Amino acid sequence: MFQVNTGVMSRLVMLAGLAVLTGCHKKPETPPPPVVAPAPVAAPKPLPPPPARKPGLWQTTVSEEGSPEKPQVLKICIDAVTDQHLGILGTDLSGDTCTTKTFSPQGEGNWGVLAECAMGAGVVTEYSGSVTGDFNSHYDMTVRSQTTGGSQMNRVTNYVVSSKRLGACAADQKPGDVINDGVKMNLFGMAGVDRGGAKAPASEAPAPDVVD
Repeated sequence: MFQVNTGVMSRLVMLAGLAVLTGCHKKPETPPPPVVAPAPVAAPKPLPPPPARKPGLWQTTVSEEGSPEKPQVLKICIDAVTDQHLGILGTDLSGDTCTTKTFSPQGEGNWGVLAECAMGAGVVTEYSGSVTGDFNSHYDMTVRSQTTGGSQMNRVTNYVVSSKRLGACAADQKPGDVINDGVKMNLFGMAGVDRGGAKAPASEAPAPDVVD
């Protein structure tokens, strides 16, 4: 028969007891923290639409910084439809060419202006500036215009625009009529578009009238 060394047996029993004790006193594993779903990101609030000019007859003066030419003075009969089509300077219907046009409120009666307008043939004009006024009776604008994409048109121009409402349009005026240096034209006729935005036949474009 095999004889078991009592010393070895005692050590084995002791080690087994220690293993049992170690297992009994083992700290329970801490469960992983729960996975928290990220809070939904709120969509940015849409910017308010640009302020609308009150319908009526508006006189707009445009000065070009550094130009020896006298300021351009226009009188335009504006209604809601005409106002929506006007360009950044408020003197033509180039507003429809702008791929982006943002008026950001910057306090009571103040807005920041950013716009990018495609002028055709790869020419792009970017505008940045500020506007002050209520658009019911008057507003003033300072704007920087940068035109790129045309070999003869790459330039930077700083404009100062001042516009005031003179009152209601005259009885013989229709929306879009503009008087410049005594010459009366219609912006929609000049642009070859009807008031709905569709191109009008060239034969329908009215000839300018000379105003005494």
